[in-house]
Amino acid sequence: MNVGSILNDEPPPSKKTESDDSGDSVRPDMSTYQRHSLVNLLNDPAPNNELKKKEMKEGKPEDEHSSFKVPGAETNKPSSGVLRRSSIADITNEKDVDISSTTGDPIKQDILEKDEDELTRISKLKSSNKPRRYMEPPIWAQEWIPISYQGTANGTPLVNTQESSLSSKPVFDRTLTVSVDLECSITGVIPPPSVTRTIAEWIYANFTEIPDEQRKYVELELKFGTIIDKRAGHRIDINVSTECIFTDNSNTYFDMGVHEVGWNDMCKFLDDLEKSYQDDLRRSSQANSNAPKRKFNVLESDITDNFYQITSRNEQPKSIRVSKDNLLDPPRYTAINKQRLSSLFIHNPSSMYDLRLSLSYENPIPDNNIDGIIKKNQPTLTRIKKRNSWTHRPTVTRFDMTRVLLPRELKNKSGKKIVEQDQSFEVELEVDTLELFNGFDKFKSGADSIRFEELVEIFVNNARCLNNRVTKLANK
Repeated sequence: MNVGSILNDEPPPSKKTESDDSGDSVRPDMSTYQRHSLVNLLNDPAPNNELKKKEMKEGKPEDEHSSFKVPGAETNKPSSGVLRRSSIADITNEKDVDISSTTGDPIKQDILEKDEDELTRISKLKSSNKPRRYMEPPIWAQEWIPISYQGTANGTPLVNTQESSLSSKPVFDRTLTVSVDLECSITGVIPPPSVTRTIAEWIYANFTEIPDEQRKYVELELKFGTIIDKRAGHRIDINVSTECIFTDNSNTYFDMGVHEVGWNDMCKFLDDLEKSYQDDLRRSSQANSNAPKRKFNVLESDITDNFYQITSRNEQPKSIRVSKDNLLDPPRYTAINKQRLSSLFIHNPSSMYDLRLSLSYENPIPDNNIDGIIKKNQPTLTRIKKRNSWTHRPTVTRFDMTRVLLPRELKNKSGKKIVEQDQSFEVELEVDTLELFNGFDKFKSGADSIRFEELVEIFVNNARCLNNRVTKLANK
């Protein structure tokens, strides 16, 4: 018995075999499973790779997950389907790969494969342990929403979600002219008026600061009046002859109101437009069967406004306006807290009046708080407003022509109190803020880059029409 037999735990060989082994003749090939000495382990050729593959297939079917190895899970127990090592080269070659046919460094390839296995395992763990997120919370985790607010976002009314009833077709075609031999400019585009662009930029800058939930309380209006110099006491004179934006508000103030003659002429102007529209509608009743029956929607109102200064602990004083509808019996009371956000002065020395563009919040006061405000406080100002409102939907504008009465208490010669009323006339235009916010959102999203500025220009053009009308009357 030799050292190889002792190591392989084999029975002692026969005498015939020992005599054969002691000679110098060439040994016949032995089975790969039978090794008789340490010399054979060192000198025998490596087993055929094809034989290994065949025996592996016969030993155990290959599973689709058999290639996945968990690091550190290898065992030293030999498998029946794994061949014994044939040489030192195979002993150091753990994967039984033929070294002569291997390209590159096998050790580096083994390290790279282990790294890839580690990265794959980490990525699978991350994906499997990611918390589940609901697209919609389960019913037991949802907040209760009142019926009046159902169908809205977060229990609050949605703003500007409804589509505009107006056409999205551009109003001003700035690329075409009537004459075919003329072009509007060298670029083929008419530049926007500078004043209109400045006004649109001012509105846009203020709209960006308004939260979505506050949009429904926003009021944007143009008021007629004159810009007065505080030092001189009369209308400003800044050596310009055309419409411009006036920014020096520190030494000026806006005197709101128009003359009675001009106010009456502007009311007549709106009446004439309505009559002209009705005449055209009668002449072409068949062609314009789908046209509105009226150019303006007119509403008359008689409102008494009482202003109160409400002071609460740790809060700034609030100006509350309580309005009483005198046309209803019993009268109806409503209250708002009006907060001025910003103002822009538009000076037009060639016209009778200047304009003030005002952006404000009109926050409503709950009805159950109105009685307490009236009983506990004295009004600081009372105004009686007799107003005609002309709403023109195609230009998203409402014209408010108001005759204002300011009651004053006086004493006659006998000491008896009498009440006199100072009368003034006001003209203001209010834009449909819903349409304006729709244009604002379209501009921000890139869906329509000119709609917002078009609406601003239409709104300002309506004020210019009235101003030009009363200016022509003054020049006669």
